[in-house]
Amino acid sequence: MRGVVFITASLMYAGALFMAGCGPVPGSRVDSPPLEKSENLVFLDPDLSASVRCDKLVADRLPSGRLHVLVSFYNQDNDTVEAQIKIKFRDELGNAADETTWMPLDFSRRELSSFEYTSLSSSARDFTVMLRRPKITQPR
Repeated sequence: MRGVVFITASLMYAGALFMAGCGPVPGSRVDSPPLEKSENLVFLDPDLSASVRCDKLVADRLPSGRLHVLVSFYNQDNDTVEAQIKIKFRDELGNAADETTWMPLDFSRRELSSFEYTSLSSSARDFTVMLRRPKITQPR
């Protein structure tokens, strides 16, 4: 009988300790908007910005009302740099108006490369060009 009481008390104590550790964890509060909402060019991999430099980033409104973006990059390395590029277009409220998929973009060594894309929607007012290293996917 004394063993059952001891085991029960031990389990209750362990459960109380476990539950005490499961409470809300204080986190850091982020007051600034994400970079993709405030910047027109975002390097998602910091080492990529050391290899590739943006030389030109312009956007023009076409007669159809769509936004046309042209961006030029210079590869500062002596090797080819592989990357992926994506453009997000936002409307006047900052909501997504149009978005491309991640597209491959290779930069030849010590060469200038350009990329251009036109929004599908005429409601696009702002944009963000995002650049990252290629993500390797595992076959299923």
